[in-house]
Amino acid sequence: MRPSFVLATRGAFLLATAAACALLIWFGWTGAGTRDERRLASQKALRVTELNGSIAYLDEWLTMSANMAASSGESRWAERYEEAVPKLDADIAEVVELATPESKAALAETAVEAHRNLVTMERRSLALVAQGDAAAARALLNGPEFAYLKDVYATGIEEIGGELKTLSYVRAAELDSRAWMEAGGLAFVIVLLVSTALMLRGHLRLKGALAHTAAVARTDALTELPNRRYFYEKIEAMFADMSRTGRGCALLLIDLDRFKAANDAYGHLAGDQLLQLVAARLRAISEDDDLVARLGGDEFALVFLLDSPGQSRPSGDPATVAARVISVLKEPFELAEGALVRIGASVGIAVAHRGDGGATEFIHRADVALYRAKIEGRSCFRFFKEATDAYVRSLALLEGDLRQAIADDVIVPHFQPFVAMDTGQLIGFEMLARWPHPTRGMVPPADFIPIAEDLGLVGPMTERLLRKACRAAVNWPAHLTLACNVSPLQLRDHDWPEMVRAILDDMQFPAHRLELEVTESALVGDLELARTLLFQLKALGVRLALDDFGTGFSSLRHLQVLTFDKLKIDQSFVNAMLTDKDSAKIVSAVIGLGHNLGLVVVAEGVETPETAALLRKLGRTAAEENIGALLRDVTQMDPNELAIAS
Repeated sequence: MRPSFVLATRGAFLLATAAACALLIWFGWTGAGTRDERRLASQKALRVTELNGSIAYLDEWLTMSANMAASSGESRWAERYEEAVPKLDADIAEVVELATPESKAALAETAVEAHRNLVTMERRSLALVAQGDAAAARALLNGPEFAYLKDVYATGIEEIGGELKTLSYVRAAELDSRAWMEAGGLAFVIVLLVSTALMLRGHLRLKGALAHTAAVARTDALTELPNRRYFYEKIEAMFADMSRTGRGCALLLIDLDRFKAANDAYGHLAGDQLLQLVAARLRAISEDDDLVARLGGDEFALVFLLDSPGQSRPSGDPATVAARVISVLKEPFELAEGALVRIGASVGIAVAHRGDGGATEFIHRADVALYRAKIEGRSCFRFFKEATDAYVRSLALLEGDLRQAIADDVIVPHFQPFVAMDTGQLIGFEMLARWPHPTRGMVPPADFIPIAEDLGLVGPMTERLLRKACRAAVNWPAHLTLACNVSPLQLRDHDWPEMVRAILDDMQFPAHRLELEVTESALVGDLELARTLLFQLKALGVRLALDDFGTGFSSLRHLQVLTFDKLKIDQSFVNAMLTDKDSAKIVSAVIGLGHNLGLVVVAEGVETPETAALLRKLGRTAAEENIGALLRDVTQMDPNELAIAS
């Protein structure tokens, strides 16, 4: 406790004692007014007792109603809850009016504020019950924050009630002892001193409660790490110290890779546990003076001071620390249910020295570096560079243009042909997305599909493209097929098969002519959900192709558990066949594997007659012919021209 506070407290105690002596003389000369005050004091004490009982009853009624609603899921408890809230508010307001000015302030800061927060949380639990999430409502009501608020609220009400009754009884005692002014005055002084001590104790408890509240306000409740608010305060303080000490600092912004997929696959409780495990690992690799914070969602931060002359960090420089963060978060996490979850992390690094701008710019630089790490493959770290900032700003503009382009339905399908290797006959087309940008020209899918996935817009974009492609393909010769790529995000969308069925019905396009191409990397994660969705698509009559075979994960396992109709050899192997014997052997082996499994095999990226001739030698297959240009939009081609081409 600070000395200034102790002196102020002692001074207040002496002043209270002097005031008691003055009151002793003043009460000795009161007459009828004193008797009236005694009557009012008795009535006030009685009313305080009644209010304390009423408040306790109504508070228990509110808590019981919220708990009963969370347990039973019945809406009638919410109605009863709302009936009781105004009554409790009125009783608390009356207690506040009866209190002294100092007590009003203390009551407003503790019990009244806690009451508002409790009502807010209880109403939130009732809303969760109304939404059908009774488990979340129970978790909210049984949580530590709710219990803490209940304790603060109960303590505040109890103290103010006791204080009011004490003051009332003291006043009555003084009036009774008017004839014994000296003895009554002494008793009054003693009682007042005791009351002052109690008020001092209450004040100290209030200060402790406020300090605890301040700590809670700066701590993330889930991981118990410092939160965004404390993080910003710490960065500001480090920049202030930097001008004095000259010692720089480093900021690592950490964004978890594939966390959303794990959260969707295993549920939000498992996602919360995963975040707690991530926090524990980050604590374990940080030093005592480092700051590890959770900024929200799946984003964390690690801040530390850089080496200074004669003082070095045992854990190394920023690059070493970032590499260690990526390494420890790449290791599998074991959840309570026994499931092993693999995620990863992308890290953006900013370094600041004296004179390097302010805290806001420092955080922005780390954010830019993180963005660069995410677009350059994830599971890596990148330092901030001025050129990166310009590039990220350009990407931000591109994101805005893409949002508008998808909203305006500007993205169009182009079609790339499939031909049979033995006859050269056209057997179908693969639909490829193209974005005609007003200033950038025709933007290829590799430049905007990942952005659409990050923005969560790949679903509506794919639906519109597939609808356009089916509208065009329905007029093609009946033997031509239409192939479309499937985004990994769509293999986590339970409504995806129903959307495909609706498009086929609306466009009157035969399901057996539609081929959906799935990459091996899209199957990483919840394989069981992917298999369920693919089986639903197969039930519609849609054909399935495994794209980019040989470049993903667990290829043979996918062929075993999923019913594919076609196998596509990645063009990296096909293009290298003429110069790399091993690539030719891989292509030959994949062709044999596909034929033995009864699958149609497609070789991607056949660009030269020599490559086509080698494929004919390796086995009977189909090939995707790419002579350096796509066919023009089939929606503008004459059906007779298609018939001749086929």
